[in-house]
Amino acid sequence: MALLIVLAVFAGSSTATLAGMTTPKETINKGLEVSGNYKWVADATDKYNCLANALGDRSKWIWPWGSKKPTSSKVNNYLADKGYKYSQPMDSQNVAVYEIISYGASSGIKHFGRIVSQKTRAKWGQLELLEHNGWDLYSSAYYGNAVRKYAVK
Repeated sequence: MALLIVLAVFAGSSTATLAGMTTPKETINKGLEVSGNYKWVADATDKYNCLANALGDRSKWIWPWGSKKPTSSKVNNYLADKGYKYSQPMDSQNVAVYEIISYGASSGIKHFGRIVSQKTRAKWGQLELLEHNGWDLYSSAYYGNAVRKYAVK
């Protein structure tokens, strides 16, 4: 009986949400401004990437720029064709309008996240799909700062 109670407590803890992770937490912590700022959402896979997830399509890998990092202008054009518009200024008070956020630098975007209830849900390359608190959360050595946010047209 005691073992059953311990298992029930463990299953309800936040540690249980990390059970499907294959990437060591130290690796993930190094990529974030605040260590431990993540929740596991889905297993690692090479089936889809950050942009595919941001667009809501987990059936394929999407990166129309080949092996290059696109400029913000190229991302603006691509996302406009997909029904999104670049929103300026980045209004933290009106979070409901934003759906996609780009990371890196204006001269080279290297990551995308999807905004879900004031959190960022992002697929880390071939690694797991994770959810993070906040929008500007990556260390500069990893994906970099938040560059632009996009809303549905």
